[in-house]
Amino acid sequence: MSDRNTLFDLKEKAKWSSDSEEKKTAIKELSTHGENAIFELQEIMNITAYEDIKNACAEAIKSIQGSRKVEVNENPTNDANSAGDITTTKDQKKEEFEKEAKSGQETGIGLADMPP
Repeated sequence: MSDRNTLFDLKEKAKWSSDSEEKKTAIKELSTHGENAIFELQEIMNITAYEDIKNACAEAIKSIQGSRKVEVNENPTNDANSAGDITTTKDQKKEEFEKEAKSGQETGIGLADMPP
């Protein structure tokens, strides 16, 4: 069976199975297909009404993107338009904001202490 057919079958199982565990197993299996499965995982997230399935998809996507990030770090490039560029997610932006806020607290300098 081709990879495309496998992805389609797993996606359909994750979308339409009556068994929640079977859906999660299909999502976990999809995540092993890497970048090729992101579109399918996003489609499952958009169609399902179950939060646990949405969360499983989100975790799978994060896992795939995390492994992509490791690959990108192993092959650094100075080209800002390279294919290895990763867009920053809302969670990543929130983490960066919290780190910046925390570093400001550690130095004792707050926004109100800054000159106008």
